[in-house]
Amino acid sequence: RPVVLISRFIYIPNQADVFHAYQVVRANKVPAENIITFAYDDIANNPKNPFPGKVFHDYEHEDVYKGVIIDYRADEVTPDNFLKVLKGDKDLEAKGKKLLKSGPDDNVFIFFSGHGSYRSIGFPNDIVSLVNIVYVTTSSNEKEDSWSTFCMDKRFDICLANEYTYAWITDSEYKDMKKRSLDQQYEEVKKRTTHSHVMKYGEMGMGKLPVGKFQGHYDLLKKRNDRSITPNPVDSKPSYQAQLFSKSRRLMEAATEDEHETAWRKLHRALQLGHIVKETFREIVMDVRTQRKPTLRGLSKSDALVCFEALFDQFKTRCFTVQQVPEVAHHTVHLMELCKASYEAETLIESVHNVCS
Repeated sequence: RPVVLISRFIYIPNQADVFHAYQVVRANKVPAENIITFAYDDIANNPKNPFPGKVFHDYEHEDVYKGVIIDYRADEVTPDNFLKVLKGDKDLEAKGKKLLKSGPDDNVFIFFSGHGSYRSIGFPNDIVSLVNIVYVTTSSNEKEDSWSTFCMDKRFDICLANEYTYAWITDSEYKDMKKRSLDQQYEEVKKRTTHSHVMKYGEMGMGKLPVGKFQGHYDLLKKRNDRSITPNPVDSKPSYQAQLFSKSRRLMEAATEDEHETAWRKLHRALQLGHIVKETFREIVMDVRTQRKPTLRGLSKSDALVCFEALFDQFKTRCFTVQQVPEVAHHTVHLMELCKASYEAETLIESVHNVCS
């Protein structure tokens, strides 16, 4: 029962999501050697962490970092390494790195926490496309954002978890995974994820399989029955705006004039960048609609995805990356819509170059 856990990068809820997921599958007796973990790993021992060496996923402040074995960290967290791990790359194996060595009778559970867009997921400096999927659930549909939650802890100026992730992890903790099916968990997570539309794709027949086939069969069933596991909706923020919330908190809690000035400058710059990114996408769409003509034939889904990859790659190179401005992830849907409207990738790239020259 191999498990692959991936955290995007330098974003606390994403890493806490993965660390908590690690604790769940380990508690369910999945051997550590069967788990492959990708995490940037820059928060537990960060000088700004008020609890050195610890990472929390909710207001209970239970350390989810303790005991986590990270196989790929920092600059190793790349699409290339992810795909090599799945393929059992011999070069990585020669370097002593852990690989996926599943057979035809194995069930593989992959959990990715981070930014995504149409049929793709984002790594620190790149994206990987999901052309062939088996059974997948996502935190939101392709036109909306996921939400961060547990954002009101006074000891932190960040959100601690992702709403969707926290829902499925705690469902796995509190329900009998030998009896609970993937579809049952999906319906429960869908109900508890109140700010976005949880989706599922791929081979729907797999939904009847028990969660335990992928996350472990041990009867975990948490003992903390008195603990509330449903975040308060008012404690949640859109994931791409979580960094603005963090900067707003620092501004409101500034104790000196210098701290207030620094906090205001950082918040103002973040707001400006968000606005610039929004306008950049608007100008690209405007340039395409007024200066380009779509092809006569419609693009297939696979061709539209290839178009999107090429277009987004140029946008990252010429304009902004998600890492520079998180709001980029919120607007990438516009690029896919242009590709699906049957414009050739080359002409769309010209518009990107025109706007971001």
